[in-house]
Amino acid sequence: MYQQTYFVEKSAGTFSDSLATYGLAAILDEILAQALGRDNRRRVWIRDIGPCYTVTLEQPLRAEWVEQCSYFPGPAAYVTTRRTESPPANVNVRDVDETWEQFRTYQAARENLRQVSDASDDLRREIEDAQLPHDWAVVTLLGTQQMQALATYNQAVAQWALTRDHFTFNLQTILRMTAAPHVDLEAIVRDWRRTVRVPGVKHELTAIQLLNPHQGKGQNRTKANDLTMVNVSAFWLLEYLKATGLWLAAAPRTVRSDTDRKVYVLAPKDITLSTHRAVFETFSTRLWNETAVKMDCIAALLYTDALLEHSEGAQCDELNFEGYGPEDVVSGFYVVQYKLLSRNAYTAINLAFLGLPEWTGESHSRQDVLDLRKVIHEHREVIERIEEARSDGYNLLLRYRDFVSGQRWYDFFEFACGYGQYAMSRLSKGQRWVPLLTTTSLRRLIMATNKPLAAIVQDPGFQNVAYAIRHSTIIPQSRKARGESTLYDIRYGLGMDLKRKATVRDDFIAALADFMQSYNQENSQVLESRKQQKRRDLRSSDVEAIVRLVDEYGSEVVANLLVAYGYAREPREDAEAD
Repeated sequence: MYQQTYFVEKSAGTFSDSLATYGLAAILDEILAQALGRDNRRRVWIRDIGPCYTVTLEQPLRAEWVEQCSYFPGPAAYVTTRRTESPPANVNVRDVDETWEQFRTYQAARENLRQVSDASDDLRREIEDAQLPHDWAVVTLLGTQQMQALATYNQAVAQWALTRDHFTFNLQTILRMTAAPHVDLEAIVRDWRRTVRVPGVKHELTAIQLLNPHQGKGQNRTKANDLTMVNVSAFWLLEYLKATGLWLAAAPRTVRSDTDRKVYVLAPKDITLSTHRAVFETFSTRLWNETAVKMDCIAALLYTDALLEHSEGAQCDELNFEGYGPEDVVSGFYVVQYKLLSRNAYTAINLAFLGLPEWTGESHSRQDVLDLRKVIHEHREVIERIEEARSDGYNLLLRYRDFVSGQRWYDFFEFACGYGQYAMSRLSKGQRWVPLLTTTSLRRLIMATNKPLAAIVQDPGFQNVAYAIRHSTIIPQSRKARGESTLYDIRYGLGMDLKRKATVRDDFIAALADFMQSYNQENSQVLESRKQQKRRDLRSSDVEAIVRLVDEYGSEVVANLLVAYGYAREPREDAEAD
């Protein structure tokens, strides 16, 4: 009898370990499928236990299940181009040219849909029929000549088929490799070499940087006592596990308006393979090429939304999120950016980790999930409209990425204030509509993960002052952008002025008091000259409320929240004039 739990060490500290884990899970799952029946329920849990990833079955693996398991090609397909050798028998095959043709057909169908106001059922069916497989980008990435990965990758897939007569021994070797955190891999490799002798099959393959971004030519020695331009090699079955994981957990994308490529690989925390497959397929079909930083932000939001969508639909019972959040299921993404530093080769230039939002909080009902998805959709809408090519847009996206990945509220407040100014600028330059955060989503965000701040935003005095800021900035500017008349002056730098003064309590109180006084004075002047009063006055009690909140929570906290709420959209005020 074999074990119930198998281990993959985090020896690389990059997505290489994660790929091997998913590959191992897929192989164990197929053994169970053949032994227990493909239609019978089986669970293969993938977990992060710190120094290792584990793959755990619901019961120990039996020796007869392994011995009686028939050869299977696995998720890793042999990828063909006009230049590749013919694939061996008994492998799945994906063709790069065919995949690009699928892509062009799908894009043409989408373009046809955009050009008609009322799409027919036939046109919608045409788009459904042309829908791309969720892993199409893996095919095209492998087929990119400058990645210099296809020959070695295909060799690993081919060897899985070429050693079919030793299939049981291959499975046993994989189980020995993963039986404990620290195994004697050299001894396992020696045993495999003595047992398996097939012409053309190698026991080691080049550790290509697509599967091992931390390795490659150059500085790749364990001890930094030499620089050599040689390739690093690794046991081929380990590389085959990583090649399998590439199809299960990698989302390669091209950076828009650039030749750079990014590969997002999911880092599991506590999830079953079947749930992962369902959620990741949903995510990968929705993630499209974007600019570099924006794509990071959207990837984190999209995957969280996909998890919540499957939770909402009760499709995966481990995603009920009662007492925990999405970040307890998946840690985030390993992200590697590849740059074309020469005409012939991509090089990994940045290895990073992108965490999932930890500000989602717990969801105790379907309505909680629906409300949280509304917040995520709103954030996506805002992020998607920011122009990364502009310096102000780029800095905003950096701030938001730090917040979404690390739950740093300072970065969120910097983003919210900066985005208010960004939106004002876009509107002043003739853009008729700019998406805004809403006070509803801000309130949900704070209630979910920063409840001590809830007392501030629920205070009537705070809400009244935020109302005054909103009706002095974003609301009249929006009306002006639509070509409508405005009764009141637009205060363009108000938010930044308040934030600058917030470092000193008395300076902030004085600046806010000046604004409140001039705000009321302008109301009086408009009422006298136009005989109209379109916005509420501030009261002395509002000033007293702000002073009390500043004394209790600090001027910077109150200022940040005031600016964030002041530049947000209040749904019930949408129909109000300025």
